[in-house]
Amino acid sequence: NPEDEALKEQVRALDLLARKSYFTHQWQIRTGGLLLFAFVLALLAALKYMSSFHLRLPDLGESPPGQAREGRTLEKKAVMFAGLGFFAFALGLGVLTEDELTGIGVAEKSPRIGTTAPESGEARPVRTVSGGESAAPAETASFPGPEDLRKNWPNFRGPEGLGIVHAESAPTAWDGKSGKGILWKTKIPVPGFNSPVIWGNTLFLSGADRKDQVVYCIDTDTGAILWQEELNDIPGSPPEKPDNSADTGLAAPTVATDGIRVYVLFGTGDAAALDFGGNRVWARNLGVPDNHYGHSSSLLLFRDMLLVQYDQNTGGRLLALSAKTGETVYDQPRETGISWASPILADTGSRVELILSSAPHVMSHDPSTGKELWRVDCMDGEVAPSLAYADGIVFAVNEYARLVAIEPGDAPRVLWESEDDLSEVSSPLATKDFVFVATSYGTVSCFDAKTGERYWFEDLPRGFYSSPVLVGGNVYLMDMDGKIYIFRADRKYHLVGSCELGEKAVTVPAFMHGRIYIRGFDHLYCIGE
Repeated sequence: NPEDEALKEQVRALDLLARKSYFTHQWQIRTGGLLLFAFVLALLAALKYMSSFHLRLPDLGESPPGQAREGRTLEKKAVMFAGLGFFAFALGLGVLTEDELTGIGVAEKSPRIGTTAPESGEARPVRTVSGGESAAPAETASFPGPEDLRKNWPNFRGPEGLGIVHAESAPTAWDGKSGKGILWKTKIPVPGFNSPVIWGNTLFLSGADRKDQVVYCIDTDTGAILWQEELNDIPGSPPEKPDNSADTGLAAPTVATDGIRVYVLFGTGDAAALDFGGNRVWARNLGVPDNHYGHSSSLLLFRDMLLVQYDQNTGGRLLALSAKTGETVYDQPRETGISWASPILADTGSRVELILSSAPHVMSHDPSTGKELWRVDCMDGEVAPSLAYADGIVFAVNEYARLVAIEPGDAPRVLWESEDDLSEVSSPLATKDFVFVATSYGTVSCFDAKTGERYWFEDLPRGFYSSPVLVGGNVYLMDMDGKIYIFRADRKYHLVGSCELGEKAVTVPAFMHGRIYIRGFDHLYCIGE
């Protein structure tokens, strides 16, 4: 009953209560465990103290008693000093080998047929891949420029992670059930909730389950899988995979590419880089995410660095890895809670800022060094939507918090805020004039970007996890059934059309070559004319 506002508020209140109950239960388990451990230690100490009151008389049948007592005393001292020596030895090893244990970066390349990875220095036999090898572009520069990135779809929500397509048009009519407008569709064997990324005519996805972690390289013209590389032997990878929720899985983060390599991160904390031929360049584990749903923040590239928002239950971190070697460039602690949002890059005119959303802060960092530039305390709850940026304004939203417009700078300020129909998962889309927000219960709102006035509100049949994308003057927004609504970016709601994929989907479509590439639950689709 979408018209019953009281019912909506009741459902939201019950949902919040259930979440709070879950975290309270987790806190009780942890606290109870610590109390039990402390009780056991106190009991052992008490028993030891009680034993000191018992008088132990020597056995006069032993001869000589003095030597026996002296021997037992020496034995006790030997055991005590041996234990202390072993403890000191173990502690010393732990200190001396800490860097080696945490700094494992370059992994052995898994078996493949063909050429070696650029920095492996060793040829290895490999398995066959379907469709042949994709030619890797020559590494003429250490990183691509902004124009190269905008001509491609290099990461989650496209260039800079903003959901803006630098092209004028895309298809507006198709039907997945009849096949109308579907150029091809390809079965993806291992599941994942990450979105497609594209460089040139090459598309990349990842997939993972309890058994395998895989990267797929797909030809955008034919849908053929050019190669698929398993990444199941990364040093430091946990022996048991995390028990992530079903709607996050182990392959939620979207991969990233710079046209030289493709970079991947799994829910196990395993990260890797492959060249365009599928050869492993480097691989390492970043630490198993302490995340009760599973890690979902996607990767982003800045110059020659791979940026990772690693905000966990244990605290926040911003990681920058060398794109070429995987070595840590910086590891910046963040005074923030857990987050499922992905970072964005914003060129504010005077500088490029890396901006992240989490509870309780929207926080900006220098992407070159990780240094914090500013923060605004405005978020709450479990933050999943990423940020939007347009015309000098940052937009943040989360259910149980608010929609906030922030003017960035050394003294940032909140321009306006709204508490109407807030997104739980879907990221907002911003232009210089409008902000669009879609919710998991099916509403879509359009706000004035400068004042916060809500121009229109539309209640649609199904909810949204996917994020809106702007193509020319049209906004493309896909619901959880795989139905895309195309409407004008305007002050009034004007539906251009709606198209069925024929399969459930929660990812963000990629737009290139005048086509749309959509990952459903089972297949990858290419839509075009």
